[in-house]
Amino acid sequence: MKEVKSAFNVSCKNCGLQKVCFPTGLRREDVDRLDDIVDRRSPLKKGQHLFEASDKFSALFAIRAGVIKLYSFTDSGEEIVHGFYLPGDVLGIDALGSKQHQYSAVALDTTSVCTLPFEKFTELTESIPNLNQQMLNAISKEVLDGRMHSELLIRRNADQRVAQFVWNMSERYRNRGYASDEFRLSILHRDVAVYLGLTPETVSRILAKFHAENIVTWKKKEVMIHDMQRLMHIAGVHSSCDSCKATA
Repeated sequence: MKEVKSAFNVSCKNCGLQKVCFPTGLRREDVDRLDDIVDRRSPLKKGQHLFEASDKFSALFAIRAGVIKLYSFTDSGEEIVHGFYLPGDVLGIDALGSKQHQYSAVALDTTSVCTLPFEKFTELTESIPNLNQQMLNAISKEVLDGRMHSELLIRRNADQRVAQFVWNMSERYRNRGYASDEFRLSILHRDVAVYLGLTPETVSRILAKFHAENIVTWKKKEVMIHDMQRLMHIAGVHSSCDSCKATA
């Protein structure tokens, strides 16, 4: 709890997530202006919603600590998981057009969030070109992630989906400057199964196989990658550089 509290109090210019959040590339005075409009609300508790589907859109949200699940339900009541958001990620982009949230966002762990009131944020983007560019980058990332998820469901078998999910989470932590071969992941296997279009039993079976083959161990909330190369091979990922991408 102490860790989350300290992360909650840090200003934009002193935040360790600048490389993956809006302050990237901004001048110090611009970061100060952004910091002035940020509302650092009290941390969300596990199971608490940041927003729900049909809520009126009024702000963007940058995660500072914790994990958020974005989800919705079909007409028949079946859950659809649209993604998991980690520190440095931005939520609320789904509502830019309709001014109403299309999905619900729930905390999977104690989660600290920076709230950026959209009207004030828009005013800043008009006078800070780099901030406007970062907003476009965030929108582009959201679109790309959606397409990659669709391709994952269509073109990958069960083992590849699970392997690519674990590898992708590892890469996201690495890009944030965290350990990428051993990390905490507060996501239930059931939620992973829904996201990957698999059954919980299938995900558990594959993870048990990965553990037996000394590739990955995921017990409770702790993930340990023992053999990154084999994990990437199963996932269909090139091992050439930092910008590794899944093969077609």
